[in-house]
Amino acid sequence: MLLLQLCFVSLLVVLASGASSFPPDLQRCRTGDTKCIINTSHHVVRQYAKTGYPAAGFPQIEPFLVKRFDISDGRTGSLNLKLNFKDVNVEGLSGVKFDNAVGFGADPATSKFEMYGSIPKIVLRGKYTADGRILILPIRGDGDAEITLHSPKFSVKFKPGTQVRDGRTYLTVDKLKVLVEPQRMNIKLTNLFNGDQALGANLNQFLNENWVEVWSELHPSIHLAIAEIMKSILTNLFKRFAYEDLYLEN
Repeated sequence: MLLLQLCFVSLLVVLASGASSFPPDLQRCRTGDTKCIINTSHHVVRQYAKTGYPAAGFPQIEPFLVKRFDISDGRTGSLNLKLNFKDVNVEGLSGVKFDNAVGFGADPATSKFEMYGSIPKIVLRGKYTADGRILILPIRGDGDAEITLHSPKFSVKFKPGTQVRDGRTYLTVDKLKVLVEPQRMNIKLTNLFNGDQALGANLNQFLNENWVEVWSELHPSIHLAIAEIMKSILTNLFKRFAYEDLYLEN
């Protein structure tokens, strides 16, 4: 699920690898050279997915631990569900494929910052609590959760704010939009209905057979949760580096 934070973190590591405080073992790119940015992003992910790149602020992503995130949908459709997850291991991010990058120009105030790509499969495993209803059936649960997103495609669009300090331009997180579209989704929740195996199996079957409708109801909250995580990571990175320091000189 956190592939979206991965794409921008890896890109910023790529760009910032030329700054004086970074190890000089990554290819630097010129502004607007999106082919170079994509190629080096793939290298960063494949080289450092399991170990991270602490000197550059790139986190370990295989697996990626999410301490907590909440999903809720209060609309009056067939699904009204609150899901709370904790200690979630996200697996599969190392298989990310960046298909296209747009922008990353010399002037961040006018440039676009967009990334598009896909991942073969993302699996989320952790603890959950559930409260809500589907149709007229109340849902209660507290146990283990496994959610699999098959062949998800994603896009990230970012609009920075800029601040000039000591003649250098620093970015802030202004607008951030993320979209994730899996080709299929599987859900498995244990200990539903106080451990009633028959009711639990029926509900899991219902969720999987109607995954498109379930995703349609829940994805706004999922996108918002991802965006908030990304915003926190990007804010920390932008505090460390001036935009001018991130590229080779043209």
